[in-house]
Amino acid sequence: MFVKVRVPATSANLGPGFDVAGLAVTLYNTFTFELLDEGLEILGCPEQFANKDNLTYRAFEEGARYVGLDYKGLRITNEGDVPYTRGLGSSSTCIVAGIVGAFAFKNRYEERQNILELATKIEGHPDNVAPAIFGGLTVSVMEEHKVTTLSIPVKQEYRYVALIPPFTLSTEKARSVLPQTLDRADAIKNVSHLALMVASLINGYDEGLKLGFKDRFHQPYRGHLIDNFFPIMETLEKDERVLGAYLSGAGPTIMALIRADDTMGVVRIKEELGSLIDGWQVEKLELDERGFTCDFL
Repeated sequence: MFVKVRVPATSANLGPGFDVAGLAVTLYNTFTFELLDEGLEILGCPEQFANKDNLTYRAFEEGARYVGLDYKGLRITNEGDVPYTRGLGSSSTCIVAGIVGAFAFKNRYEERQNILELATKIEGHPDNVAPAIFGGLTVSVMEEHKVTTLSIPVKQEYRYVALIPPFTLSTEKARSVLPQTLDRADAIKNVSHLALMVASLINGYDEGLKLGFKDRFHQPYRGHLIDNFFPIMETLEKDERVLGAYLSGAGPTIMALIRADDTMGVVRIKEELGSLIDGWQVEKLELDERGFTCDFL
């Protein structure tokens, strides 16, 4: 028996929602799991990751331990389009897929809250794994070892324009530049912006999004690690049809939000940014409402 798990890419933080907010988008990684009589085979990934340190395998191990799955060997096959270390939740797709794969062999893959708790334990924070599990836009809070996640209904029809650079940025490096403390005024701004952003998405108040996506905690610091980040953000700010823009996850991908009926939005954004995004990949994405899917082959 084969277990096939498809997991969407995710875009976390949404500006002021650091380690709290995230959304799933229509870009996917797919993982197939097969139990073997012995050994470990990992296909479809660079050779240096095809071993027991592989993140998907480590997550499968954790999941197998949790559900009491006894196995002797495993084959994992990877396929997908989510770029690695670009701020689109590639590691979360590996973690969620590994856990779901193990749960599926015990027919427990619908235990999404348990999968969330285990995935958060491995990832360290729930902002990426939560939307990968539940789909849509989520906000999550950790209290000791318990994770509370709520789905946020997005009233309007939007498109998410991912500006994906040709270079990577590790989460570890992106976190290393963050301040240990935040000025009170900046903290108040971030809380108010997050509240405005969430309320605007729920109520369909597009005019509140450009301000709502602004951040004072991580983007001003991480922006210096990303070529052309500040001029790109300034250009997107001037476009009245761009509803807002933010650094996706730890970066370096930048996400812009446009209305679904803005059919020329991607073309216009590419023209406005011009040489600032030479060599960058531009993807027009939708909100994934399902989260992971699991099938038996």
